[in-house]
Amino acid sequence: MIDFFSPKTRNGFLLGIAVSLFCFASNATAQNYIGGSFSISNTVSQVSSSGDRQNHFSFNVAPDFGRELGERWAVGIRPTLGFSRITTATPVGQAFSLGVNPYARYKFLIVNRFGLWAETSPYLNYSLSRTKSEGIAGSYSNESRILNYGIQLLPVLTYQLGRHVSLETRLNIFSVTMNGSHSTSISHTTNTASTSGSFTCGLSATSKDILGSLGDISLGFLYHF
Repeated sequence: MIDFFSPKTRNGFLLGIAVSLFCFASNATAQNYIGGSFSISNTVSQVSSSGDRQNHFSFNVAPDFGRELGERWAVGIRPTLGFSRITTATPVGQAFSLGVNPYARYKFLIVNRFGLWAETSPYLNYSLSRTKSEGIAGSYSNESRILNYGIQLLPVLTYQLGRHVSLETRLNIFSVTMNGSHSTSISHTTNTASTSGSFTCGLSATSKDILGSLGDISLGFLYHF
């Protein structure tokens, strides 16, 4: 079984990502646009009256590589990578996630520089997390592995800032989703494991309180070659 937290495996993933990014960069002229997001944070908080501090570090990257197939069609892919660690005096928890999200979109409305697209995007995401029980030293006592998969259809709004740069945001005023999940929880202290799975599908739409229904809006930048 692959240990995603071992230095050898982690370095292999980082090397693979570096090689992939290099290949995309060296072939930039063949890509119509590139974008995505990157975040890194480190938060320190006090968790007890005795002054113990907890450090929470997280790193996430989600590039977006796409190609325009004419004026109205576009296809692309969004790989994702995430890592987080919580520590006090010693590590007490860490998590790793890896995912892929190809997509295809069709622009069915153009108004000046605005474009309204219908996007369909299947996705697959795997996450592995490990935690220690309070007061127990040594190796991690609990482990969780989760596989999420599904497909969604939702509108995307774009705005062309200039010849090479555009903005985009995904809207949830209308969406069709199908989601599946399979999880495994392992206790290394009792040598027991349990599995569970779920599958859901749904349709959501609203014509009232649109601003309130948007929730958290994420705004992305795309650079067009």
